[in-house]
Amino acid sequence: MKKTLLIIAALLAAFTLFNVKANAQTVTGNVPLSIVLSDAFSITLGPNPGVVFTYASAADYVASQTVTKASHFSVISNKPYSINVKATAEFNTFAANTTPVSLGIVQISVDPSTAATGATYSNANLTTTSQIIAAAAAPTIGTAYNIDYTIANGAGLINKAAGTYATNIVYTITQP
Repeated sequence: MKKTLLIIAALLAAFTLFNVKANAQTVTGNVPLSIVLSDAFSITLGPNPGVVFTYASAADYVASQTVTKASHFSVISNKPYSINVKATAEFNTFAANTTPVSLGIVQISVDPSTAATGATYSNANLTTTSQIIAAAAAPTIGTAYNIDYTIANGAGLINKAAGTYATNIVYTITQP
């Protein structure tokens, strides 16, 4: 009988333990989560953005010259974007310079070695008015653009005073 009572007590204790687990409660809490998006885009110039064409010999005036700037600038944009280029002013003038160099002698384009962006690329002759060189590029978190600066023909540099002709170039990205 004692044995039976011990077995019944053990079974009751086990049943009580399982019953406590079966009656356990769960408490939950809700936490609000939000993601706030804003239109974001930037353009960052590479480490050596300056472009220099040197015409030191007669042969330089005859041949086409191209200066390729690898990783010239990088773009970050959360939406499709376009890139425009323009000069801030005409080439500088100085006392010995009676006929200034035309901005249009310089052509700017996206080099084919630039990673695919889905954009439509255009060549732009430099002016003080914005010219599109990349239209409808896909959103990106850091596309590096390789840019070609070309003077196809040195004839526009003939009969100009020796010296350095300079201007500043501005790249602008826009989102639709």
